[in-house]
Amino acid sequence: MVTRFRSREKSGGYGMLLPFAIIAVILIIIPLALIIIKSIAPAPGYSFSDNWNYIGMFIWEKILYSFWIALATTAICIVISYPFAYFLSVSKNKVYKTAVVFIVTAPIWTSFLVKLIGLKTFFDLINGYQNSTYGSIWTIIGLVYVFIPFMILPLFSVLDDMPKNIVWASLDLGRTQVQTFMRVVLPYTKTALISGITLVFLPSLTTVAVPQFLNNSPDGSMICDIIVQEGSLAPVSAISLARASSLSLLLSILMVGGYVLMLLSTKGIGKIIRKRREYA
Repeated sequence: MVTRFRSREKSGGYGMLLPFAIIAVILIIIPLALIIIKSIAPAPGYSFSDNWNYIGMFIWEKILYSFWIALATTAICIVISYPFAYFLSVSKNKVYKTAVVFIVTAPIWTSFLVKLIGLKTFFDLINGYQNSTYGSIWTIIGLVYVFIPFMILPLFSVLDDMPKNIVWASLDLGRTQVQTFMRVVLPYTKTALISGITLVFLPSLTTVAVPQFLNNSPDGSMICDIIVQEGSLAPVSAISLARASSLSLLLSILMVGGYVLMLLSTKGIGKIIRKRREYA
C-alpha cells in the first residue's frame, strides 16, 4: 500500500510539473536553441566566420562599458538601499513603513517609458534647455532611478523579519555597531543582497531605452543597443540576424560566467566570516 501511494504521489508530482516544463521549453529552451543555431549556421552568401568577425574591438569596448555601467549602478543601489532598508525596518510605526514602501514601489507600477520621459524632462528643466544630458553619469542616474526598488524591497523584507534581539545581543556582548553589522546583519541578509544584486545588475547590463533617452552622447550606447540595431535589420538581412544571435549568445555566456563567479565569491566570503566567528 505504501509503495502504491508513493508511486501515485510521484506520478501526481510529475503531472503538476508538466505545464511548467512545457512553458520552459517554449519560452526558454526553444528561443535559446534558435539563437545558438542562428549564431552557428552560416547566412546565405556568407561563411561561419562572418557571424563572429563582427565581434571586434568596438564590441568588446561596448561590453566592458556596459559592465562598468551595470557595476556602478549596482554599487550605488547597494549604498543607498542598505541603510534605507535597515532604518526603515527598525521603525515601529507600521503606517510609516507602509507609506514608505508604497512610495518606493510606486515607480514600478508606471510604464518604463513614461518614467524615462519624466526623468528626462526633469533634468532638462533643471539644466534650462532640451537634450541637456550628456555623459554616462546620466545613464547611471536613470538606471538607479528605475531599478533601485528591486534592491530595496528584498533587503527590507529580510531586515524587517530579522529578530532584533540578535542585534541587541551582539551589542551587549561588547561588539561595536560595525562589528555587529559585519558579523550579524550582513550574513543574515546575504541571500536578499544576492537577489537584489541580480535584479539590478542584469537588467542594467541588458538595458536598451535608458541610454537612448538620458545620454545624448554619440558614444553613449550600450551593448544591447547594438543587438537591437542588428535585430531590427534581421527581417531583411540574414547576416544581421546571425550577428545579433552571436552577440546575444556571447553576452549570455559572459553573464552566466559572471553569475557563477559571484556565487563562488559569496561562498568564499561566507567561509571567511564563519572562520572569523570561530576564532572570535
